[in-house]
Amino acid sequence: MRNRVVLVHLNSLDLGGTQINALDLAVAVVPHGFDSYIIGPEPTSDGPSLLDVASDRGVEVHPYREPATVLAHSRVLTRVADQVGADLVHAYGTWGAPRPTYWGPCRLGRRPWVLTMYEMALHPSVHRHVPLVVGTEYLVEECAGRPGPTTLISPPVDLDRDRPREVDLPSSGVTAVIVSRLEEDMKSVPIEAAIGAVRLLADLELQLEIVGTGAAESRLRALADVVNAEIGREAVRFRGPMADPRPAYAEADIVLGMGGSAARGLAHGKPLVVQGESGWSAVFEPENSAALARNSYWSPERVQEPDRVLAEHLRGLIVDGERRRRLGSFGRAFAEERFGLTAMAATLAAVYEDALSSYTARQWWADLPIEARRVPAKIARVARGRG
Repeated sequence: MRNRVVLVHLNSLDLGGTQINALDLAVAVVPHGFDSYIIGPEPTSDGPSLLDVASDRGVEVHPYREPATVLAHSRVLTRVADQVGADLVHAYGTWGAPRPTYWGPCRLGRRPWVLTMYEMALHPSVHRHVPLVVGTEYLVEECAGRPGPTTLISPPVDLDRDRPREVDLPSSGVTAVIVSRLEEDMKSVPIEAAIGAVRLLADLELQLEIVGTGAAESRLRALADVVNAEIGREAVRFRGPMADPRPAYAEADIVLGMGGSAARGLAHGKPLVVQGESGWSAVFEPENSAALARNSYWSPERVQEPDRVLAEHLRGLIVDGERRRRLGSFGRAFAEERFGLTAMAATLAAVYEDALSSYTARQWWADLPIEARRVPAKIARVARGRG
């Protein structure tokens, strides 16, 4: 019996946690009887992209030029799905492909589809009857009233690739590492807090390494230049985007992050400080590990003086090497139990099997009201454009 073919659509081929998660899962579901044909719009930024990650792992990804309208986009996806003989479509992200998937290769229930949403809140535009995969535990609870199934698949980590490694590090000083997109949305506030914490911890010679790029990079670099000048050394260093950030994780004494980046820090056996998008932070410890995992290592909570809050968390880790070692070992054990790629791939394969047997034209028609509600807003946008 041949493997079933899944058309996997990524809403971006730029470097990002969701894209890498999708790539890993596409490979890991092959033993479960699914071959993935991965597509996405052409990368928009210079430098390393998901295409580099895919090439390094021997995986083929097919970029295309994204059309300007939903109708044209649906035609592109339909054509590709027909060409590769797709049995099912898996769309990642609530923007980009869900509507073209609904109106294109899956129109009238011709094919089942699955939607993965690694965002932190359920948007009202999400179709209610499509099988939904979320990466945050509390969203499963919030989606309890959805007619369609909702499944938790934590952002997976390949525990063979991302694992503790021995590296030669300087004998003095502690290095904290952030691997992140440098974007204003969600990412810039915690990075600003980390830069500010370095200034407050100047007496402890903390080194902050920032891996990534994005629209906020120049502004964040300017903040770091001020701190470096004040301290009198390059305490904050930008390393640019890395298609393979494992060396950065390996060099870290402490990892700062949220979501998939935080999970990879745990897999590398590093003590983790979880950062929220509005400045909140917390050290990942046995006492709070279940709660932090439930929120996908993230929080929307606002705090006063986030740099000072973070600095206090870091100070406790910097001065206590034994605590760092203990928390690193705990984090690795937690990773092995909660979000290993092998287990997450088995869960995804089960989602695929269920979609193939249960998603029909009935579910497609049931989601038509979601699409109908978009019409007045579309008319208003067109009218404003003419004005």
